[in-house]
Amino acid sequence: MSKKRHSSSTNKLTLPQARKQVQRHPTDPDAWVTLAKLQAGQKEFDDARASLEQARELRPSHHEQEEWLGHVAHKQHRLQDALQHLQRALELAPNSTFGLVTLAHLYLELGGAQKALEYAQKAWQSDPQNTRVMDALANCLSALYRYDEAIETYELLIKRDPKNFAHWNSAGNMRRELGLLDKAYYCYQKASELASHSAIPYSNHLTALHYDPRASRAEIAAFARSWEQRFAPEANELSPRPVHVDKSYRRHLNIGLLSDGLRNHPVGKMIIRCLENLTPNQISLAAYTSSEINDSLTRRIKPLMQKWRSIRHLSDDALIKQIRDDEIDILIDLSGHNAGSRMRAIAMQPAPLLVKWVGGLINTTGVQAIDYLISDHVETPEGEDEYYTEKLIRLPDDYIVFDPPAKLPALSELPAKRNGHITLACFNNPTKLNDVTLKQWASIMHELPDSRLMLKGRPYTSESFCERLYATLEAAGIARERLIIEGPGSNYEMLDAYNRADIALDPWPYSGGLTTCESFIMGVPVVTLPGPTFAGRHSATHLVNAGMPELVVNSWDEYRARVIELASDLESLGTIRQHLRDVLLQSPVCDGPRFAKHFTDAMRAIWQRYCDDKAPAALTFNKEGEARFADEDAPVEIHYAEAREDDSTFQWQFDGKLIAVDNGGQLLESDVVRQLLQKEALELIAFDPSSRALDTSLKQHEGVHYYPNATLGDGQPGQLHACLDPKLSASLAPLDDEYQLEAIRKGSQVLTRLPLNTIALDSIQGLPAIDWLVLDDLNDASAILDNGTQALKDTLLLQVKVAFQPTHERQPNLAEIQHWASRNGFRFYRLHEPQHYSHLPEDVPEAQRQATELTCADALLLPSHARMKVLSDNQCTRLAFLLHSIYGIKDIIYPIFDQHDNARARKYLAAEGLVEKDNIKHAPNPPHSLTHDDDTIASQLDNIINNL
Repeated sequence: MSKKRHSSSTNKLTLPQARKQVQRHPTDPDAWVTLAKLQAGQKEFDDARASLEQARELRPSHHEQEEWLGHVAHKQHRLQDALQHLQRALELAPNSTFGLVTLAHLYLELGGAQKALEYAQKAWQSDPQNTRVMDALANCLSALYRYDEAIETYELLIKRDPKNFAHWNSAGNMRRELGLLDKAYYCYQKASELASHSAIPYSNHLTALHYDPRASRAEIAAFARSWEQRFAPEANELSPRPVHVDKSYRRHLNIGLLSDGLRNHPVGKMIIRCLENLTPNQISLAAYTSSEINDSLTRRIKPLMQKWRSIRHLSDDALIKQIRDDEIDILIDLSGHNAGSRMRAIAMQPAPLLVKWVGGLINTTGVQAIDYLISDHVETPEGEDEYYTEKLIRLPDDYIVFDPPAKLPALSELPAKRNGHITLACFNNPTKLNDVTLKQWASIMHELPDSRLMLKGRPYTSESFCERLYATLEAAGIARERLIIEGPGSNYEMLDAYNRADIALDPWPYSGGLTTCESFIMGVPVVTLPGPTFAGRHSATHLVNAGMPELVVNSWDEYRARVIELASDLESLGTIRQHLRDVLLQSPVCDGPRFAKHFTDAMRAIWQRYCDDKAPAALTFNKEGEARFADEDAPVEIHYAEAREDDSTFQWQFDGKLIAVDNGGQLLESDVVRQLLQKEALELIAFDPSSRALDTSLKQHEGVHYYPNATLGDGQPGQLHACLDPKLSASLAPLDDEYQLEAIRKGSQVLTRLPLNTIALDSIQGLPAIDWLVLDDLNDASAILDNGTQALKDTLLLQVKVAFQPTHERQPNLAEIQHWASRNGFRFYRLHEPQHYSHLPEDVPEAQRQATELTCADALLLPSHARMKVLSDNQCTRLAFLLHSIYGIKDIIYPIFDQHDNARARKYLAAEGLVEKDNIKHAPNPPHSLTHDDDTIASQLDNIINNL
């Protein structure tokens, strides 16, 4: 039978007919492909794969069977297999529409929107009338924030395929992003009419209502509660909630997290410090993730999980079965009505207790099956309970714990002092802007002559959106020249943009959340007027719990007055700027251990109530951490799980604190170091010759011994070469090299030379054994090492920055470092975080800026093989912990542990998911049980250094 005959008849055959066809023509590859397509359409993916493999045997190289193998692999969540099949198909048929579109969808799922767009555009060039191609193209444009083009494409789709609810829903999302709420509502209503069974348009409509200043509290609550009437499963569809055999207070709790945000996403950033600080003997975690993105935050979260389940391609029924099979005690939803929403599966009650926490947490979910919602006293003040279908858990502090970015820009001076005018700013999602808010901001700008309003975010890539903003503010008397409007950038670029802002304005009625924390950490105060719903009080709770309740106001008049008050005293505003970062970092908003304790107590309290066969009830914590149910007079007595007797849990345990010495102040900017200090696992001695870290909050921690204007060296008088660019100031003289980059040549101009004391490590009597030494490339590393051989003889890890393109005199090269190491019991291990320079011009987009010339990297030096053999068990554990927690290194930890305890080595591998767990339970990443033999280190260190 010819290929043409099969192709034309594929869609006319039924599945039984296709099976008979391959029986009649078992050597015809087209017959097998036809069968596979029908099997895939019925979600019989294993059978479809087998049919396609049969076609492949009969015809080894053909694009159609490779495309469908890729399609089936994608549906089965075998993503790498899918990529391989689709790339092979592309080699065989570069312009095949089906293969290109499938690749576009796959790359979108993996977070590669630009690559996805390239495939979608190529498919569109081949088949511009194909609605599947147009849909992929629109989705790619949307993911890249090219809103105007995306809307235009969705409009074409609606004209060509008006009965497809997904096109209407996507068009509504685009309009919501641009603040066109009435048009968004219309699209969602059309989508709902076309697909009344789908909750997706409803969920998007509900979210949009929270941005609308016209929507009342009661209207939003009624719409949220309508979920039950619209989508709740029928009673005959419901199975009883699972009941575990061990229904006891002291049960080790299995908690499931259902989320699309276990990555660099507000959800991940708001839960990671809690997860990292949970006690493993109390709680085991299982992740049910609908995202395939694997970024730096995913790599922090994933090792904390006992189970990691990818659910994007699971049906609701399959997801329910998986959760039940995993014997989850408490399932926590972290998606709400946002991306990854699985409300129907949750409504089917797959766990004994169901809880809502961050992630689309803007109001009640309206889902009656959800027992509890985690909140706090500011997000849900007294009297709010009636608006929630869930029972409220009011934590004593914030309802989230913020994880600050690992890399933070230095704080600038107050921009108003150099500009001569106040710069107001809002970096929130521009969807939150509306005429009410903009008119209030305009009135503030009238009272601040020459002030500017700086706006930054995704929809500002839309020219039509920006023109609407200009028009609204011009109608209120604000010239467009007073607006600074910028599109999106990286998180670091956004943070650095706060160095151009004086005061942040919070939108209304939907407030900032993560953005407020980021503004604070950059020293920019935020003024907020709480809105009527949970979504409108995010900023308020962060500000109150950071100790700045005066920035939370009760009316627009107070809002204007507070902004004017801040702007009228530049000296005070400048002082606030230099202290806000410390205020936030020292507050409960960033206190992971404190939050994890309250979270654990909340989970155990509701579990105990469940064990008593009592219906859920509101749970309120006081500031002392006592929890009380609404229908009980006495506080809850929390019963914790007992330690397990099998000793199968891997835990980091070693004697004494780690001692780190940092020359150059690099570690004072490390968030991992901050966490170790909070856990009292580390003492840090930091020398800061150029005083760059004076504004760093870590220097004030009781475990840090900070010495500005001093450097390690040879003990002889030295000089600080203060440069035009403070980042280049050093005890080494800058090079005068015509071939250096222009920015370095200009920045390294010496403004003055200041006397500088140098300290030889070997001259410090009584210095505790150093575990970890960190040296930068701006001071004389060779002199430090040569004059520290005795102090470093038992050191476990050296980190030395090597400049491969020197900027200063006497910067050591890698060969010199290796030579010193070989003579002093160390060996070169690897280069860490290499930095590269791009020779491309600045107008080449960041995503395409290839950088190939190695400029610098940290050389890591470990004990030599001979020294490694004689390290004690405690030393091995300390070294392994440093490598694991600071550098994310895992492979070498196995032989380090194995030389003393193979069982512990295997437990570590199991805990990290590198081997089958074999019932070995996982312990979270940082240490939870450290014994500190020496509590006098802190006082000794100061005495030693001060007596030099």
